[in-house]
Amino acid sequence: METVIDAANRLKHIPEIVFVIVGEEKALRQLQRYCDAKETTNVKLLPFQPREKLPEMLAAADIGLIVQKRNVISFNMPSKTQVILASGRPIVASVPLTGTAARAVEQSGGGVVVAPQQPQLLADAVLDLYQSPQKSEQLGQQGRKYAMENYEFEQALNRYEALFAQVVANPAGNPAVIKVPAFGTEKPVADAQGS
Repeated sequence: METVIDAANRLKHIPEIVFVIVGEEKALRQLQRYCDAKETTNVKLLPFQPREKLPEMLAAADIGLIVQKRNVISFNMPSKTQVILASGRPIVASVPLTGTAARAVEQSGGGVVVAPQQPQLLADAVLDLYQSPQKSEQLGQQGRKYAMENYEFEQALNRYEALFAQVVANPAGNPAVIKVPAFGTEKPVADAQGS
C-alpha cells in the first residue's frame, strides 16, 4: 500500500484526485504514519466494511485499483477484480505483468496494467484516466460487458460443467487434453498451475 500512497503523493496537487484505502485497523494506523511522514494529504483511510457492501463501495470510486507486490505468484488474482469489472469502473492494476490479474484486466479490456511497486507508473495511469474521461468510461463499459459475459453465475457454472465433463471423459488425466476455464479463455491445466 505504500506504493499507492507514494503514487497519491505525486498527484496531491490535483485536489479532485483522492485515493481511498480500506483495511484493518492495525494496517491503517501504519499507513497513516506513512502518510504523515510523506506529507500525503490526498489519501483517505477507511475501516473494513461488511462484505455485502463491497460492490457498492467499489462502484462509488471513479477508478478501481488492484495492487500486488512484484513477487506475487503468477496465478494469484484478487477476488475484487471481477467485482470491479462488474461495477463498470476502469481498473488500474499495479501487478506482475505476467500474472493472472494482469491477464484478466488485459483480456477484459477494462483497464490498464502497470508494473508493480512503481509509484510513478501508477500515478501516471491514474492521471491519464482522470484527464481522459471518455477513455475511462470506455474501459469501464468494456470491463462490465466482459464481466457479465464471463463471470455471471450461469456462465461460470457452464464452464465448470464442461470442465467436469472433460475430466470424466479423460480418466488418464492428460493435462494437454483437459482445459480449465479462465477469464473467458481456456488454458491447459499444466499452464494454469504454473508448470
